[in-house]
Amino acid sequence: MKSTLTTAFLTVLLAVAGPAFGQASSTPAHAPIVIASRLDVTRATIVVAIEGRPYACVLDTGTSTMLVSQSVAAATGLSAAAPVDEVAPDGVHYADRHTQLARLDVAGYAMRDVPALISSKLSGNTVLCGYDFFARIPTLIDRDRQVVTLFPTTATLDRMRCVPVDLSAHVPVASLQLDGAWIDDVVLDSGMVGGGAIWNGAAQQLGRPLATAAGYRPDPRELQNGLACGRTAIVGLFAGAPLDVVSLCTSAQRPDGYNGVIQTNFPTVHQLAIDYPNRRLCFTAGPPSPALLTTSPSLDRDAWSRFDRAHPPR
Repeated sequence: MKSTLTTAFLTVLLAVAGPAFGQASSTPAHAPIVIASRLDVTRATIVVAIEGRPYACVLDTGTSTMLVSQSVAAATGLSAAAPVDEVAPDGVHYADRHTQLARLDVAGYAMRDVPALISSKLSGNTVLCGYDFFARIPTLIDRDRQVVTLFPTTATLDRMRCVPVDLSAHVPVASLQLDGAWIDDVVLDSGMVGGGAIWNGAAQQLGRPLATAAGYRPDPRELQNGLACGRTAIVGLFAGAPLDVVSLCTSAQRPDGYNGVIQTNFPTVHQLAIDYPNRRLCFTAGPPSPALLTTSPSLDRDAWSRFDRAHPPR
């Protein structure tokens, strides 16, 4: 998992984002707020303040709560409550801890008493903005312009291609197209880099076996945990969407209890709107821009390790 962005970048974003952190905003919750963002590989990040301290936060739909590293928890004085036993894709167990963010600020907009987990897997000053962030703040990520709009207007979202999602598990679960077949019960994960994973049972619905990338050499840990990586497939995130090549791991067990977990950060996805109040994700998609192509990881032999790094325990 990537560590937080540089101090210089944080300083610039704090200046661009709006009023100083720690000051409540008089902006109504429904008024759009446009702030600067940055791509961490393919993942959009914004600056938030936890207990008055600024951190770069990955906008991560695959996370069912806010996640903070132990370093962030220590620096902000977060208290650790009941433990949660999590299992990462490599089979390693991690003892996370429940906590609560008394105050989280973004662009002068304050949220109070936000549930979170202190993750023993996250390194550095890492923060993931998950379900409890999006449930309160609908968010539009513009990857081309590297800006994020908080509280985008309904009219703006209605002009995009929107996909209904099931949020009962606090992650967006939908259907998508893999190699021409529609697969149900797949998590659409904006916090994942470089592909995804699919359950072997769901892979049997495909019209042909998944192709294996040329020259791929499996990591021994894959075999120990029922994983097979280096596979490739053609993915469409919604009906009529531009098609992308995705690098996949297949799993003997359902990843996180679903048929699959697939990233949304393809070069063809120029905008992603996370509209949890209306239970939908919305997309603006088209031919990939050169800027998005340069941020996309290549389909190489590191598929499993990329899945492991970018997909922390939930």
